[in-house]
Amino acid sequence: MRTLLLRYRAPGDGGSARGFSLLELMLAAALGAALLAAVVRLFVSLGSSHAALAGQARMQESARHALAFLARSARGAGYVGCGAVDAPINGLNGDWQQLAEFNVTKPIEAFDGAGNGWQPSLATLPIKRGGKAAFKSRNRIDPRRLRQGSDVVVFRRMQPGARLAAQLANNADPLRVEDGDASLRKDSFALLAACGQAGLFRVTSRAGGAAATLARASGGGTFGNRAGVSLLTAGPFGGAASPEGASVGLVSTDIYFVARSAGSSNRGEPAWSLWRKTSAAAPAELVRGIDDLQVLYGIDSSPDDATHAPERYVAAHRIGASAVRSLHVSVQASSVDAIDSSRRVLRQTFSRTLARRNH
Repeated sequence: MRTLLLRYRAPGDGGSARGFSLLELMLAAALGAALLAAVVRLFVSLGSSHAALAGQARMQESARHALAFLARSARGAGYVGCGAVDAPINGLNGDWQQLAEFNVTKPIEAFDGAGNGWQPSLATLPIKRGGKAAFKSRNRIDPRRLRQGSDVVVFRRMQPGARLAAQLANNADPLRVEDGDASLRKDSFALLAACGQAGLFRVTSRAGGAAATLARASGGGTFGNRAGVSLLTAGPFGGAASPEGASVGLVSTDIYFVARSAGSSNRGEPAWSLWRKTSAAAPAELVRGIDDLQVLYGIDSSPDDATHAPERYVAAHRIGASAVRSLHVSVQASSVDAIDSSRRVLRQTFSRTLARRNH
């Protein structure tokens, strides 16, 4: 069998010829192709690993932000001024049960996602089709977008507000606050609070000046100020010489839930986000990539004793009349770039225990 030789003359070679056989060329080409394939696989693997690591980092960041939002609201739940107030005066026409967006008598309200519903029913919240009324009807929660089986939790408090600029000794006196808190404007809902007493009212107008004057004229409807009701139950708000210890702050009701994201799908699966509805505002998407929210509540069945410590952790529908002292919150996060070996979206659960500061 004759061997095919490819010959060439090297420069400076006195006529001698060198060459490679066809077998040698085929072997070199095969080795080159194998090396190129290995390099390509290396780059693909590095790219996939980088995407997975970036996705996991975003997943951890999403969970951290979600838990931070929940922690901020949970720690402030129940704050109504400088001292404890067992029964704030409701200055509106609707009773407390009708005022889900402003019901400060319930610092924490919990709903356990179970199967295709919640325990207790979400009908006590401002949801569309069967829920309580909302101050702005278009800002209710759409239950069709909620993640089934995921918990819903509500935190209520008074935001730190403006101090009184003058004593309020009579309910008919003008309510004057130190200018600077622009959030106290027309159609905002606020608490007038001092040590031992507080009252909910609606701001009907605001007049500026050295100190702003907040009007609270009576009106009709669930969210109007009730005529003839007095916000004073334990004497004047503020001392005779100065209004120390008395302030006016917005009522903040934070409703947290998991619902469909306003963005695109997650690798063909529905994309979920942590949402929050604050008081009368429309629900807002806070953190994308949160697929589930589960909360256990540390309850104290003897709230009048001196310990104020949780005895055990229970689901929302088992709280009953016990006081909630702490919460164990778990969020399940996912990322469009984090996938496992089966090309499925990778998910991870992050947990944190939150202690209430105002109980």
